[in-house]
Amino acid sequence: MIKNLLFPLALAILLTGKPDTAAAAAVAPAKLVNVAVNQPPVTSMVATASTLARPLPVKEQVLPNGLKVLLLERHTAPVISFQVWYRVGSRNEPLGQTGISHLCEHLMFQGSKNYPTGKYDELVNAMGGNNNAFTTEDYTAYYINFPSAQLELAAQLEADRMANLLIPAEKFASEVNVVKEERRWRTENSPFGMMWEMLGATAYAQHSYRWPVIGWMGDLERLTRDQAYDYYKAHYLPNNAIVVVVGDFVPVKALEIIKRNFGHLKAGELPTAEVTQEVPQSGERRVEIIRDVETGAVMVAYHIPAKGDRDFYTLEVLERILAKGRSARLYHDLVYTRQLAEEVGAMTLENRDPGLFLAYAVPLPKHTTAELERELRQALERLKTEDVTDYELQKAINQAEASFIFGQQKNFEVGSQLGSNEALRDWQLVNDFLPKIRAVTKQDIRRVAAKVFTRMNRSVVTLVPAKEVKD
Repeated sequence: MIKNLLFPLALAILLTGKPDTAAAAAVAPAKLVNVAVNQPPVTSMVATASTLARPLPVKEQVLPNGLKVLLLERHTAPVISFQVWYRVGSRNEPLGQTGISHLCEHLMFQGSKNYPTGKYDELVNAMGGNNNAFTTEDYTAYYINFPSAQLELAAQLEADRMANLLIPAEKFASEVNVVKEERRWRTENSPFGMMWEMLGATAYAQHSYRWPVIGWMGDLERLTRDQAYDYYKAHYLPNNAIVVVVGDFVPVKALEIIKRNFGHLKAGELPTAEVTQEVPQSGERRVEIIRDVETGAVMVAYHIPAKGDRDFYTLEVLERILAKGRSARLYHDLVYTRQLAEEVGAMTLENRDPGLFLAYAVPLPKHTTAELERELRQALERLKTEDVTDYELQKAINQAEASFIFGQQKNFEVGSQLGSNEALRDWQLVNDFLPKIRAVTKQDIRRVAAKVFTRMNRSVVTLVPAKEVKD
């Protein structure tokens, strides 16, 4: 699961009640049950996980033009997931052009030299496949889930728009309007979407993570067709891309198809501008958002290492101890036992550069965001001074293992694991995940909590109902 994509939607569900993505399952209200945190030790999943999640036998090759190819052969069904990942996201955008990465994602569906507007989707649908794309801070990804006999067609479609995208003026204007409407829906008309956006703008002062993937409205209104085309030509290059194929195919033949369709594309010189790295905070940062809403909310965030760092795995376990399931600390204490909050959660964001760990809460009536913020901070402080129980630690490791293993059951999901890890750092992080999760100790949790959860490293965003503001 790519958590960075799902979290804003999950929060929005709390307000809109429209669970139209996989995020709905993660935040759907659960029936209150009496589950004690300190249970007898649970059985380790190590033996089972060792059987189900051995290192993935990925075949890797880099073509002469720099295109990286990752092939994973699985004959469970006559289908494939064909994915192309580009190492470009909102972190790469120049000032004044925020949102251009996401806009280019939209424009990639507006026709290329050999496949005019609408032909891509028409061919995919005719073959019984499905396709889509997504953009994050660090990458843009495209995928087709297809019958395995159509691997050549998938390669033809993706290679053509990698090299031969057309951006007619009328299509550019219409897609800008689509993106602007998406911004209104997900952010400007969503208090929780606004909180998510403001969190980045508050926690980051130098790094380009400070602006939203969808971009600022003012920039979207000023973007031009030539800027979008130049951005596409600068970043949509074989030496900036990863092709991932997972499913029912013969690797030798699949590689021949990929070479035939992508091998002749020319590498290019990638932009050399370095992303400005964030410096340590010099104190807590706080911001309020006042909106006409019935209930407030609070987010508390801390800077953390990038994905792949040793401490990142400790934070993955710590997140689950705090917020995964009804017996997790935050839910059991604040939702079930004391009934202070309607919703609580925590998340470790996966980024190429140092990201954020955040905890959030939505208070029930007669309780305040200040009260919930205090409770969240106390829960984090406790991790510094008290060891978690054996039960909590093993349960969290089991949850991480189960999520990882279930994520490998579908071609698309295992392809996403490979593609996202390669785009962020290295696809081998997929094979490293279980050993590093299992190695996390109680001492690691106390050490990392003491390092991360400090006032100097903290940013707080609070949603305040307008009716509570008296000045």
